[in-house]
Amino acid sequence: MNRTITLILAFVIAAAMAQLRPQSIIVNPNPPSDLQVRVWVDKDPGKTGNPVYQFGEPIVISVSVTQPAYVYLFSVNSLGQISGILPNAFEQNNLLAAGEVRSFPSPGARYSFNVEPPAGQDRVLAVASRRPLDVSEIVDIQTGRARIQGFDNLARSLSIVVTPIPQQDWVSDEAYYIAQQVVAPPPPPPALGTLVIDSNPSGADILINGLLRGRTPATFSLNPGNYTVELRRLGYQTYRTNVNIPGAGTFRVFANLQPEAPATGTLAVSSNPSGAQVLIDGRVVGNTPLNLTLRPGRYTVVLRLRGYQDFRTSVVVQAGRVTNVFASLVAFTPPQPQPPIVVPVPAVPSGRITYVCEGGRLVVNWVSGNQVQVFYDNAFQTLGLVQTTPELVYSNNIYTWRFGGGVGSFVARGVTVRTGCRPQN
Repeated sequence: MNRTITLILAFVIAAAMAQLRPQSIIVNPNPPSDLQVRVWVDKDPGKTGNPVYQFGEPIVISVSVTQPAYVYLFSVNSLGQISGILPNAFEQNNLLAAGEVRSFPSPGARYSFNVEPPAGQDRVLAVASRRPLDVSEIVDIQTGRARIQGFDNLARSLSIVVTPIPQQDWVSDEAYYIAQQVVAPPPPPPALGTLVIDSNPSGADILINGLLRGRTPATFSLNPGNYTVELRRLGYQTYRTNVNIPGAGTFRVFANLQPEAPATGTLAVSSNPSGAQVLIDGRVVGNTPLNLTLRPGRYTVVLRLRGYQDFRTSVVVQAGRVTNVFASLVAFTPPQPQPPIVVPVPAVPSGRITYVCEGGRLVVNWVSGNQVQVFYDNAFQTLGLVQTTPELVYSNNIYTWRFGGGVGSFVARGVTVRTGCRPQN
């Protein structure tokens, strides 16, 4: 069984309360000289002040008498709430011998007393009598619950109880203590960690848990915990990492920032028929169909396919978008076939003919269509046919006779010696 003592008095200022000694509930105006009772609590056996008990803390109450006496113990708080301590359901024998010290609960007892709210100054009242007292109108011994409440009611009830007893047969005493809430001391401030953040290049914005905290390089003092660190700089990819700071110490974050990939767009080129060569600003990049990743800007696109006219256009590529170019190629018109040019073969004269030329006369003997004899250097020089159009040419590599349109010329040893040769009339 667990008994609880409820403690008393509104807790205002501990220092003031330590000096507070409430008036005793009941005092014998003519106490006996040989009978004394003394009551105290375990934290203040010398009864020098107001010991402090925290709520829920166990308390032991001790009492002694100088002569054999019946002892009655009551707990009273500042609100006047009363509890019976002795006798109780577990401790029926309340007769103490002279000089005996008894504690409640006693060692090994099956019950305990624990301090409970409200906060304030509580007291234990001890009444010792040479004769048994009937306190049944005050408390229920089996439960310890009071049948009355309040300081005044307790004082009146006890006065009634002791009235039949001579003043030389009873005496009282009180012990005091403070009940209060446990106030835990504030926890010590956490050991801060040092976080050093830098980057290459420097000047990057620092975000810690999403909040902008400055630019690199920078140093921060942070409570222990997990942090998300982001570094942002125009023209560079965002750097992100998680940092755990367990406590005191220096932790570093260094980032080699990577340049952002340039913004690009897509140029999709196709043609009918496909397979056309694609030139971008004069540079061959492939054949249709073709997808190209290009920086934003204006480009000249040319498509070439054998048998088709070149296709040319100018396009603007935008970042993050697809620009389509489609060309329906136009075939060249095939040239009309030209009739072969027929060069008439000059007519071959026959017989021996004397020609009047610039440079002198020349006798030519037309032996046949394939052979002539020209009189030169005092002899007929035989020449074979080597060409028929646009003029007849006879030669033996030393002498050459050319004849066309009725006019001839003669070459000897690479030198033209006769020109404008016409038949003699």
